Amino acid sequence: MNRIHTQLHATLAALALVSATACTAPMQGQVNRYQGAEGMRETKADEPNALLAASLEMSHLVQNRVNGMLVVQFDLVNKRSFPQSFQWSVDWFDTAGMSIAYGPQHWTPERLAGSAAKTIKVVAPTPEAASWRLQVGSRDEVH
Repeated sequence: MNRIHTQLHATLAALALVSATACTAPMQGQVNRYQGAEGMRETKADEPNALLAASLEMSHLVQNRVNGMLVVQFDLVNKRSFPQSFQWSVDWFDTAGMSIAYGPQHWTPERLAGSAAKTIKVVAPTPEAASWRLQVGSRDEVH
């Protein structure tokens, strides 16, 4: 009986650890990505999550250098009439396309009312940043 009890506790602890570590990002393949670079007015979209792409739109992209740092601003618009929950993060790259590491990836949870929009403004972590990638994932798909 004690052995079964110990195994049950170990299994529950392992499941809790897996759940806790997996809640930091959406499932692989379920993230929509939008890439942009300094001077580009349009983004390159990769949208494997068709439901999220049909619900959420990126618009009014503005990019500028402020005090040597690349600043990117855009609106995320809920195209549906009901609330939409999602999360987003931004990765930065230098002129050679190499990732600029600046700490652990941070996902920001959002909830937009039906037909609402939110302006997002992000500042590059270093002056070397020349391009960026916005990643958007549904919070419902986080495990």
